[in-house]
Amino acid sequence: MNESAPNYAVLLLILGVVTLASAVVRVELRRLHLPAMAGYILIGVALSASDTLTGFMTEGLRQNLDFLAKIGVVILLFRVGLESDLSLLARQLRNAATIWLPNMVLPAVAAFLLVYFWPGYGLLNALFVAVAASATSIGVSTAVWEEAGQLKTPTGALLVDAAELDDISAVILLSVLFALVPVLRDAVDGSLWITALSAGGLQFGKLVIFCAGCYFFSRWLEKTVTAWFAEFDKRLGPLLFAVGATFLIAAAADILGFSMAIGALFAGLAFSRDPAEQDIDRSFAGLFAVFAPYFFVAIGLAIDITTVGTALWMTLALLAVVVLGKLIGAGIPAALLTSRRDGLLISVSMVPRAEIYLIVLLHGVNLGAWAIPKELYTAGVIVSLLTCIGSPVVVQRLLASKADVAEERTGEAG
Repeated sequence: MNESAPNYAVLLLILGVVTLASAVVRVELRRLHLPAMAGYILIGVALSASDTLTGFMTEGLRQNLDFLAKIGVVILLFRVGLESDLSLLARQLRNAATIWLPNMVLPAVAAFLLVYFWPGYGLLNALFVAVAASATSIGVSTAVWEEAGQLKTPTGALLVDAAELDDISAVILLSVLFALVPVLRDAVDGSLWITALSAGGLQFGKLVIFCAGCYFFSRWLEKTVTAWFAEFDKRLGPLLFAVGATFLIAAAADILGFSMAIGALFAGLAFSRDPAEQDIDRSFAGLFAVFAPYFFVAIGLAIDITTVGTALWMTLALLAVVVLGKLIGAGIPAALLTSRRDGLLISVSMVPRAEIYLIVLLHGVNLGAWAIPKELYTAGVIVSLLTCIGSPVVVQRLLASKADVAEERTGEAG
């Protein structure tokens, strides 16, 4: 039997189970005010455990699921970019940048030092974890803010803007990391830093050109072509153009060595300028519900459950680093700009790690143990789950406490 050949009956069985399970998980976790991605990852872990017991997962099946995961991450990052408001970010850039820089740098440096000096790990392992740790998954916390009616407040807007800068900087770091990894792996010690700086500079230059092309598309082409597709097919035209353009931009990014996820994010940013953005977002909701879970399922599927025990101490240490990095890095500057209460709220809201964080980890573990060993990957994914589950619970309580204080002050003033 050819191990690389997909068994389509088993593949369809897995697709059916994942699709139905993800639908139930999404609704049930939403009722508990928890992110659906945690449930999707656990579905992947369950598949991994089943494969450990039965060995049903052939290489062909893994390749097909990996392809679906790539489609999922493109749809996921497109929506992240689409829901960004760059015009609002520009108006608050100074305050947002004041929070963003220490919020990005501190956890990245702390995570790098932790992994670099941990026995058995090295430079490349530390670089992957550092880039991952710099990112924030604001979508996990904003749902709680929105439900509390606080997202449109000045504090909520500042949170979103700082997190958007976090996403963009993490994407830039990710693109540079992709260029540096093969160089750092192969370079001899004497030429290491010169070669690395050369490769990083070339990648950054390509990224600038890519961004300029995306801006040109957004500024002068997108609205016109979207309108033409809408005239050509009023019901599906804009959606089909958005999907097609996103796939093309994601492919261009991958060819240039940035990864499809980076291209999808910039495609979303390009479409975010269009007043029809909300219609496009609603149209993408169905694609998102079908394909996005497969990215998180792939995260869980890549976990070797036999490594959970050996990864315990690294899990605890990495959790402390990524949580404290955001609490201090975002909390102190946010408190100086707003108040101690709002500074704490913003910092806790910055703690979750999901999309870009997990993209970095999955890419690393797929490259091999020289990039991210299985134990380190397992620790990283568990940290993601813990931050994405714990942070919304704390944010919800802090927002409720803030509302109670505001209500008391209103009553006293009355």
